[in-house]
Amino acid sequence: MSELIHEFGVDWRLLLAQAINFFVLLYVLKRFAYVPILNMLRKRKGEIEKGIRLRDVAEENLKRIDTLKEETLDQAKTDALAIVSQGVLLAREKKDEILAETAKKSEGIILEAKRMIREEKAKMTEEFVGDAEEIVRLGIARVLGKMPAEKRDQELIHEAMQALKSAK
Repeated sequence: MSELIHEFGVDWRLLLAQAINFFVLLYVLKRFAYVPILNMLRKRKGEIEKGIRLRDVAEENLKRIDTLKEETLDQAKTDALAIVSQGVLLAREKKDEILAETAKKSEGIILEAKRMIREEKAKMTEEFVGDAEEIVRLGIARVLGKMPAEKRDQELIHEAMQALKSAK
């Protein structure tokens, strides 16, 4: 075997030095490069896993928020429809109240106008009767001449007025 090692030109001292250099280099690389790189990769892996978990949580939260938003919008629509319906009902009630109040006021105005017309008619009739008595008395006095029968005139006028009133 030593011949074979010699045949290939292997120097055991050089081989030993290279082995020592290799192990020193291996130790230095492991100590200052491999372990820090592995730690950095582990840390990075942890951060990535944490980011993935946070992303999953955020997606779940977004889904919940979307669901909550839809429920809130549906509830708001329902509430809005209820408010509008209440408004319509209140408006109808108010309209009915206003119409009833207006009808009541108009009836009162009409009754008051009728009462005023009756009063005015009664006044006009009274004035007419008074004026008619005077006109009839003057007419009779002219027709009958200068008769001293004032009492007769009064009776005739009175009977004429009674006939006028009964004719109505």
